[in-house]
Amino acid sequence: MAVIGAGLAGLSCASYLRRAGCFVEVFEQERGIGGRVATARLGMVPFDSGAQYLTARSDTFRKYINELVSSGYAARWDPTMSSGETKGIQLHTWYVGTPGMSSIVRPLAESVRVHTSRKVHTLSQTDKGWTIWFDDQTSVGPFAAVAVAIPAPAARLLLGRIEGMVEALSRVRMQPTWAVMVRLDQQALPDQDVYSDMSEVLRWIARNSSKPGRKAQGETIVIHASPSWSRETEDADPEAVAEELWGEVTRQLGLPAVAPQQMMAHLWRHGLVDQSLGDTFLYSTHYKVGTAGDWCLGRLAEHAYESGQGLGRAIVNSLN
Repeated sequence: MAVIGAGLAGLSCASYLRRAGCFVEVFEQERGIGGRVATARLGMVPFDSGAQYLTARSDTFRKYINELVSSGYAARWDPTMSSGETKGIQLHTWYVGTPGMSSIVRPLAESVRVHTSRKVHTLSQTDKGWTIWFDDQTSVGPFAAVAVAIPAPAARLLLGRIEGMVEALSRVRMQPTWAVMVRLDQQALPDQDVYSDMSEVLRWIARNSSKPGRKAQGETIVIHASPSWSRETEDADPEAVAEELWGEVTRQLGLPAVAPQQMMAHLWRHGLVDQSLGDTFLYSTHYKVGTAGDWCLGRLAEHAYESGQGLGRAIVNSLN
């Protein structure tokens, strides 16, 4: 079996397939695993640049989170949220990976073979199965079935020739999000760890160093821009974006002029789900190919996990 994408959906699917007795290979275009459940580094300092926390609303995902907590891969996060700006946003218990968010997916990757820095260009099928072609014109295969667990716009490019796939994937809408990672040598934020929807520009500000298992000298901060601002600036220079968003944070919070020790911006081109598919996954029993992601059900990490599990189950059932 082949899984394209080593985010939470892809590795959840791969883990299900492996438990069912399948040999699984996962292909990821980035250098690391996790997708938007990512741990980035600014120098040697880790940051949660994508998903900031997880909730466990379903029994299936709650069981997985409890296993992570008991094995030290995750911990509960209880940030201070004292102002009216954030009142009421923590309706469920928040969990974070420890020491970084990518720890959430590590147990799922333990039993499968993961290839990083392998960007898939094309899929082709013969009577022997699926062949995967990469950007460097090399290929692997054949595989009995393929799971495509990447953002919907990218999945549409790979699966465009599969009957019924394009129409369904075209309904999904995803929006970009700029993330800025800031390292300071002293505390700058007031006595509050999280700020939400501070302005038309700022969607999220968090003291990354307030999360369990984070050990950093000084203070580390993650900023997420609003989808509308990110969409207007997605072609902008990352350094200019970082300066603009840090300036907006200092203005909104009334901070003194503090020069960051380090600062970097990253664009999540498909960072937020604006309109979901409305189904747990897509799968063609005839072609033995399907797709999964948080965008199938919503925008939560647990949606990605459940989507991957569902697609894995569908693949196993179709081959049996």
